Amino acid sequence: MNVLALIWKTLLDQPILWALLTLSGVLFGNLGLGIIALTLIIKALLVPLTLPSLKAMQKQRDIQGELNELKSKYKDDKKRLAEEQMKLFQKHGINPAAGCLPQLLQIIILIAMYNVFTTVLNKSTHGLATSFLYLDLTKPDPFIILPGLSGAAQFWASKLMLPTVKKEEKLAEKTADKTDDIMYNMQEQMLYLAPLMTILIGFKLPSGLVLYWFVTTVFSLIQQIWVNNAYGKNART
Repeated sequence: MNVLALIWKTLLDQPILWALLTLSGVLFGNLGLGIIALTLIIKALLVPLTLPSLKAMQKQRDIQGELNELKSKYKDDKKRLAEEQMKLFQKHGINPAAGCLPQLLQIIILIAMYNVFTTVLNKSTHGLATSFLYLDLTKPDPFIILPGLSGAAQFWASKLMLPTVKKEEKLAEKTADKTDDIMYNMQEQMLYLAPLMTILIGFKLPSGLVLYWFVTTVFSLIQQIWVNNAYGKNART
């Protein structure tokens, strides 16, 4: 085992495994409840990092009208457009890269959770029943219900950005080539691509890992709705 793998196992896999087994043991030996509890704890610990990024996203939606004006004014000068956009972000205290770290941490945790399920839990050495509702948490969902619910939750979360997508679409239609509007295309694609990928990937993953992803998405969805209501332009007027 190389040094990086050892560090990963020591700092991530083993603590997550210990926390999962401890919580499951406390919650009546129920592995599913342990996964849900662990997910909520992880998401709660990440709130100080995710909240600023969600606020930044909300601010970007609030200033969408100003961004649209810039895109219309400098549609033939991409360099000037980028400069003016950065000035606008700075004026409103927006950091476009604010969401990178939380997303990276979630990916790292997801990989660690995958390691726990595939290398340890499948050995059935933990003494816990792996059944939860109709699921065997160490195996894929045979009816694809949980991946479907995860995809639906992901679509709902993505749809929170839909008003921005529509505004971008109206602006892009005024230009000769819609592909010039990178933001529009990215939002349009992610609205449908992210839920689809969630279902396709979740189809083959252990259902315990998909349960973690589902609870994570629902938590993020609720958090985003709260931020929209608490910090959106309508909430301040």
